[in-house]
Amino acid sequence: MFPWIVWSVILLAPFIVGATFAVRTARQASKADRVMRVLAECPGWRRLVPARDGGPWNGYAGHFPWMTRTRYGTAVAGPLDEHPATVARFWEPVGRRDVRHWLVVCFDVPDSGPMLRLERHWSAAELGLRFPGDIPYLVMSDDREAMTERFYASDLPERLARFGGPAVSHATFGVCFLFPMSSVVDLGGLLDELAAMVPDLAAMARFAAPSATEEPEEPQDAP
Repeated sequence: MFPWIVWSVILLAPFIVGATFAVRTARQASKADRVMRVLAECPGWRRLVPARDGGPWNGYAGHFPWMTRTRYGTAVAGPLDEHPATVARFWEPVGRRDVRHWLVVCFDVPDSGPMLRLERHWSAAELGLRFPGDIPYLVMSDDREAMTERFYASDLPERLARFGGPAVSHATFGVCFLFPMSSVVDLGGLLDELAAMVPDLAAMARFAAPSATEEPEEPQDAP
């Protein structure tokens, strides 16, 4: 009888672990929704309602197009460190019973600078990209080599890792952070930290951009 018990435990272990993970993620999603409801009551904040606002918010689509396959959950909008921001939860079915939740935090920063993407392994895979497993981020910009060196020499990798290691998209129309909900612990503290990162990301993105003040050289007359 004992061997059968051992084999039963071995066979059921993946299902037990998966169920535990799913329950934990669902609890984190519920907790995030509660925080967003509190935010919606703060001055300048409001809850986004698809029926009232012309459909589900999709401001993330320009940053993470593959996220358009997900389904709308909850979203609120308001000011964070003087920037208009949107905090939203999305979800998608995984298999027959599981559900994956995502947290998106986007800042509306017009003319924030050139493109800079910081892809995690899971977000890079959505784009068909791979990079070495011992590197936490794949840096993508116009000058990838210089930007990668500058990024890893800064404190941004440590700061991002401290708050769950999101994928990051910096574009001319704003900055967007994407988290698997399972990596989100303290949403309130997270939002403050992300807002503080926005100017640092903008400064880093501009580092590799051609200087707008540089004037083209005048052509030399042929001898």
